[in-house]
Amino acid sequence: MLRFSNQYPNLKDLPLKTYNVDLPFNRLNLGVDNVRYDVHLSPEFQKTAETFIFELIIKHSEASGQFIVSPDFNWAREIDEFKRQCIDLLTHAVHQAKSMREIQIDFLAQTALVKMLSENIQLQYEGVIKHFKTIIRKHEISEKIEETQKAREEVASIVHRKNNILRNVGTEIFQYFIDAQNALRELRASNFGTDAILPEELFSNPILQSTMKPDGFFLIENYVLLGHRVEDPVNYNALINILASFLNQLAGEAAEGHEYGVPPMDLSQDKAHSIQLKSYMSSAIPQIDGLIKCIDNMDILFNSFQSLETYSKLKAQKSDKQELLNIKKASKRQENLLNSFFKRITQEKMIDGIVAAYKMQLVFSNYSPPLSPQECLQYLVVPKSRKNTVQKLKRFKKYYGRAFPLRSLNRAIIDIKSTPKRIQKILLIRFLKDFVRYHRDLCNFNLIKDAGDCINLTTDEKIIKLSRENHTLYEFVLSHEETVDKKAIINHVVVKADIRGSSVIINQMKSQHLNPASNFSLNFFDPISKILSLYGATKVFIEGDAIILAIFEHEGAPGRWYGMARACGLAINILNIVKKYNSINQKNGLPSLDIGVGIGYNDAAPTFFYDGSNQIMISPAINVADQLSGCNKALRERLSGANLPFNVYVFQPALDSNAAMLSDFAFLRYNVNGIELAPDGFEKLNREIHLKCIDTHLPDIHPVPMTLYTGTFPTVAGNYQRLVIRASSIPEVSLASLTPIRQTEKNFYEVCTNQKVYDHVKQSL
Repeated sequence: MLRFSNQYPNLKDLPLKTYNVDLPFNRLNLGVDNVRYDVHLSPEFQKTAETFIFELIIKHSEASGQFIVSPDFNWAREIDEFKRQCIDLLTHAVHQAKSMREIQIDFLAQTALVKMLSENIQLQYEGVIKHFKTIIRKHEISEKIEETQKAREEVASIVHRKNNILRNVGTEIFQYFIDAQNALRELRASNFGTDAILPEELFSNPILQSTMKPDGFFLIENYVLLGHRVEDPVNYNALINILASFLNQLAGEAAEGHEYGVPPMDLSQDKAHSIQLKSYMSSAIPQIDGLIKCIDNMDILFNSFQSLETYSKLKAQKSDKQELLNIKKASKRQENLLNSFFKRITQEKMIDGIVAAYKMQLVFSNYSPPLSPQECLQYLVVPKSRKNTVQKLKRFKKYYGRAFPLRSLNRAIIDIKSTPKRIQKILLIRFLKDFVRYHRDLCNFNLIKDAGDCINLTTDEKIIKLSRENHTLYEFVLSHEETVDKKAIINHVVVKADIRGSSVIINQMKSQHLNPASNFSLNFFDPISKILSLYGATKVFIEGDAIILAIFEHEGAPGRWYGMARACGLAINILNIVKKYNSINQKNGLPSLDIGVGIGYNDAAPTFFYDGSNQIMISPAINVADQLSGCNKALRERLSGANLPFNVYVFQPALDSNAAMLSDFAFLRYNVNGIELAPDGFEKLNREIHLKCIDTHLPDIHPVPMTLYTGTFPTVAGNYQRLVIRASSIPEVSLASLTPIRQTEKNFYEVCTNQKVYDHVKQSL
């Protein structure tokens, strides 16, 4: 074994990345068999998928007109409908996961859909062949000999091309599935954060899409030719262990078997590749395997050629000297590591096989069939195999009616043997990246396959009923298949906009013989009314100097459980409307409106009364919103010229013991064109969407560090809006001078509208 000296870096000092994907279901309820998870997918979607895949198979088989089932099949329309239903079903799954506060429900739905599509490709292929045979029998019955013979030859050709057809169908169907997944990225990020989004390569995986066991042709087309048998020139399991061992030695802990230690595997027996992979995975430490699965790490470790090329370009551009020095050091480190790994691969007699895996691609099509890619590779690098290969080519000469001269293969042997070391090393780096991508995809395929094996896609009504009654059935349906009964209100949010200055504007307009009613209606009330539907809000009370709006959340409708987030978004837009209104007033020489917005929350349904046909709503959330929207008059006058960076400030005046009974009502609020959120409303917002905490310092905005929370939410129309919430402790202050005495344990929350803050948040994200 090679020993590393001090010229090699420690693994932990390199800027390597780790790749890890997991599909856990351990917090979900097992189904009626106590082994698998019962899943029932929308029957309508399953029918759509079956028909669509059936037509796709016929399309990719390039069948003649006699076999076409639906000559008028509208591909553009059907593709859009398939993707729409995918999005609809997966959206329902996200909402279920949100309502149960369990991301594993979303993972279960995605895996179940993948399993259903994969199984359907196989089933529909069998259905297509059965349909073709039915057409042939009709020709036989009608005694159309020539048509029958042609049909048989065409179907035989389609059967011969089965693997290619299924791979093409799998690639296309999964691309539509990925398009649907991408359409849901913002929804998932809003609810669970970006870390909970499964990576795209999990589903764009060629091994998953092929639905067939990978063969040599598949590997050449998608990765690079390698084998899983001990006698193969480039053995998958041997190479994965060499790479793991190499990284262990870089960690400097392989001998002791500490954090990165990976015990060697016994490769003396020829096993199925899936068994060998699980054997490796059971012995490998996750940190090392996570490093191996990241393709970029191969360049970071070994690609000195790329670094030198970058160095030359930057030097010609007269870049920073320190940057050039760092790149030069990195290239030297990479060169040392590459030389060491190249030496190890050479000792294992793999380098000729790695070079040949690329060189043979120019010639192997001349011999395949009858030779498989692995047989062609063995001829090039394993001398003892050549005799059997020559005999096989001679035997097949009579079947193919032509000879297979060996000149091209023999020239390739010479080319491989004479390949300069520099080119060998370049090909080794290329091979490692192709190999690592294959290893990652193979692991991901086994991850999805194992997860899919844990799912029972049930269509049996008896099982569905039994599992549903035992609360162990996970149902993912289309939106119109959900129960549409009227749902009870479970909680509600109240938004109050306290308008100041309207009386002055009204009096001034009347003195100028202008109509204040039409002015307020056209420029203020009507624009607010137009945006209510975007946020699912309703009017509770409106008069000249106050607007009270409410958003209700209903039982069993998790897709609409964004009441607090939508209230914040609505409040921001109300402020924008006021800003625009003030701009118009300024042009017309009229005074401006001031506004303060408060958002209250109550985790229960409100109480409704009726005055004749007029509905009256009673709720403690109205009182909370009223307090938060208010502004202390004396405080407003004192701070009016302070050029404050934010619009909401809350103070607790120092009170004597006799005034302690005032409690929360003793707070002094400054809310000028600002939005304050109740503390329990902030907690509700944190449950609705994924809020990322950002501790930051923006001296040009605020002199002291501050804590921000940010996240996005979907409007009713499906557009996404970003929120930034400022959390700040409430200071106890001297009532006379507002000088801080201490910071209390209570916080207030402002929905930020400062554009500089939003720009900073977007940049930090």
